[in-house]
Amino acid sequence: MKRVRLVGVAALIAGLSALPGFAQDDALVEEGREIFEETAGGVGCAMCHGATGTGSAELGAPFVRGVSEAALNSALDGAVPVMQFLDLDRHERQAVHAYLDYLLRAEETQLDPVAAAGKKIFEETAGGVGCAACHGESAHGGVGPDIVGTDSVAILNQLANNEAMSFIELTEDEVNQVAAYMRYLHDLESH
Repeated sequence: MKRVRLVGVAALIAGLSALPGFAQDDALVEEGREIFEETAGGVGCAMCHGATGTGSAELGAPFVRGVSEAALNSALDGAVPVMQFLDLDRHERQAVHAYLDYLLRAEETQLDPVAAAGKKIFEETAGGVGCAACHGESAHGGVGPDIVGTDSVAILNQLANNEAMSFIELTEDEVNQVAAYMRYLHDLESH
């Protein structure tokens, strides 16, 4: 199953390289993809962070798509001790960063306007902090549970009945937008 996902990501990159705004060095992005998926530390970063950089709550590996170069370097330089075995040189780090930046920009071009609005609510505005504050940047959980794929009915039910979420006020349209983003994340991971 993992191979199918990786092939899907490679096809996505190939297809997006012709789009405006994707003029990044294709060779560097491709090198970063290979390091991220397969060669870093002999296992690849995707082993923990997922093929598309969405992270894993089970492994404690965060969402890394679009991570800053400084944060990536900090993690590799010891801030995240479990990553020290990766031992990437400066050029390899730049390639991985280029790939993760590319994945973030690719996601943004794929989102329809409803899901894009839901992403903003999820990441930033719901309750003044965003749903990600509890459910994690990839929606795979943290303080709150994994909600990838959650539909509008379940979100409305939680808003009405979960005391911990009582400070969040969303309109029905906003709930539908968040649900569209949750559906997008689910579909992204199932390919």
